[in-house]
Amino acid sequence: MVEVLIAGLLLASALAAVSRISVAALSGSARLSDRARIEAAINDNIQTMQKEDSYYTDSFIVQQGGDEAFQNACSNPPEALSQHLQAVAPQPRETSIQRTFDVSSVSGILRIIYSFDGPEQQIKTEKRIIEMSPNFAAKCYSTT
Repeated sequence: MVEVLIAGLLLASALAAVSRISVAALSGSARLSDRARIEAAINDNIQTMQKEDSYYTDSFIVQQGGDEAFQNACSNPPEALSQHLQAVAPQPRETSIQRTFDVSSVSGILRIIYSFDGPEQQIKTEKRIIEMSPNFAAKCYSTT
């Protein structure tokens, strides 16, 4: 009878340990899934930004607004690209991601900053930063 009681206690403790491991694995899997979804949304949006930059050429600007529009864009290429991207490229589809544009930190460079809270408990706000040199900017300097 004592042996049966000891075997039952050992089995119960083993089952408790296995259940804790299972709960931790499920929790980790959910956080990994959340992280993958956030990273995919950011990567998708970055590709959209790069695509739109490649379309925003000197000839496109002239077609849309004339030579004066191109000269205005050349006065501050990062600002012009920022305004264009904000008009044509949607926010990331994941609502927890905040996208901001920084035109003044680095001269001639547009910085796009993606901020989000990491799904893990230990990680607070994370950022992904891309820097873009406006596609049309080379034409600005060659005409001046």
